[in-house]
Amino acid sequence: MTGTSPRLAAGFTLIEMLVVVVIIGLSLSVVAGFQPKRSVTLELTAASDTLVGNLRRARATAIAQDRPVVFAATADGLGFSIDGAPKRLSAAGTVVLTTPGPMRFMPDGSASGGVIRLIAGGKARVVRVDWLTGRVWVGDAV
Repeated sequence: MTGTSPRLAAGFTLIEMLVVVVIIGLSLSVVAGFQPKRSVTLELTAASDTLVGNLRRARATAIAQDRPVVFAATADGLGFSIDGAPKRLSAAGTVVLTTPGPMRFMPDGSASGGVIRLIAGGKARVVRVDWLTGRVWVGDAV
C-alpha cells in the first residue's frame, strides 16, 4: 500500500497560512488608502448657506426689533459677527470671508448693501446684499 500518508494530506501548512495572511493585509492596506477626500465645493456651499441664513436673520431682527443690526467680518476672515456676537463660518477654518466693511440692516428692511466673497481652495462664491430691499442671494464668483 503505497501513497500519501493521511497526515500530509489534511490541513494547511504554516507557509500557506502566512501567505494568505500577508495577501489579506496587503488588500486591506490598499482599500484603506482610498478614503474620500474633502470636497471644497461642499464646504463652500455649506459656508455660503450659513452666511446667507445669518444675513437673512439679521435683516429679520432689524425689522422685528425696529433697530439697525450690524454685520461685520472678523479680522482673520474666518468668521463674522452680528451685533457683536461672533460666529465661526467653517469648523475647518478653510473658508475665508472678504468684505470691505461692516454692513447695516435697517428697520425698514433696507441695507447698506454690498458684496461678500467666500474663498476656499481656489474656488469662490459671492453673496450679495441689495441696498434697497435688503434681499440676500448667493452666486458663483466671476
